[in-house]
Amino acid sequence: MLLIYWILFGTGILVCKERSSVFVAKAFIISFMALLLISAGFFVWSAHSHMYSKTIDADRFDYTPADFVVVTEEKLNEYPALKEAIETQEFVKASSGEWRRTIDFLEEKGSYVIKVGNEYYGVSFATA
Repeated sequence: MLLIYWILFGTGILVCKERSSVFVAKAFIISFMALLLISAGFFVWSAHSHMYSKTIDADRFDYTPADFVVVTEEKLNEYPALKEAIETQEFVKASSGEWRRTIDFLEEKGSYVIKVGNEYYGVSFATA
């Protein structure tokens, strides 16, 4: 990033007719501050995306686990991201509220291993 900055800064100085030391110093400060603000904005946006990126995954087991809880289809309808994770067998993005609500539901049940119908699933939660 700094290499690109120096290339652009140097090109700007070469193209411009004025080459006084005051002009070069002002150009350096202004362009460096612009680069700093752009970089800070990018990192803020990345942190915001990271903070609110939450996923739910449900892996189907090929065996019957020792500890599990039964979740009915009616109860599963109240947690659409969990239901989608079970149906698609992929990571599913969830809103922060639904992600937290699903965790609380499974903690209240007492296990992250659930039985839906005749299948057993291990439910996991992740943030990016």
